[in-house]
Amino acid sequence: MTMWRAVTIALTMLIATSAHAGSFDCKGVPSPDERIVCNDPLLSALDTVLPRVQEKAEKDNKAETRKPLRDFTSDRSACGSDRSCVLSTYIAILGKLGGDNSIPADVTANIIAAGRAKPSPTLPQKIGQCAVTNVTAVHPRVGQDPVKDEDYNSGTGIEYANKGYQVSYAREEALIASKPGDKVTMCLISTPKRCPAGDDRGREYFVTNARTGQSWAMADSQHACGGP
Repeated sequence: MTMWRAVTIALTMLIATSAHAGSFDCKGVPSPDERIVCNDPLLSALDTVLPRVQEKAEKDNKAETRKPLRDFTSDRSACGSDRSCVLSTYIAILGKLGGDNSIPADVTANIIAAGRAKPSPTLPQKIGQCAVTNVTAVHPRVGQDPVKDEDYNSGTGIEYANKGYQVSYAREEALIASKPGDKVTMCLISTPKRCPAGDDRGREYFVTNARTGQSWAMADSQHACGGP
């Protein structure tokens, strides 16, 4: 069974039950972010799935999971009772620890936006904030015209009308399936930490293509802030 299928089955079963949380005691005195997780079936389900994804990631490289998990806890706490923000932090940490396959396919940017995303010429600025924009270009990360299909094997980039950009070192079929003009909902789910002044590379966005129905979480740069 693939990780995606296992996560999706677990999520479906958990949402069907009452809200709860897997990582903290809802019967105590939870903080505002914990309280909203305890009372929301989707957030509760994601909170229960997270330890499974974390366990697998720690088997591969435990040291690499510590900072992302600390940042997740800090970001979620800063969200307070903002559901869109809290949901964004779960999508970000699941993607960071387990890749896009760890984000259930039925979780989309539209769920984060909750009907509030509007067309905008600018990028979302806060975690949980969303905007509607359009794809302007999809291309290999490197290479020259004319583009060949195998060029995408070295990575994929996508550009948006709001000046947004996302890039991956992998071949990203969801991006390749997108076309200029496609309407997308884009949500900011993570911001870079411990950055030098003037370097804010590494903002991560969760995007859903309205035409294809596909979603992806991806950063705006090949390297996070402070990198080359």
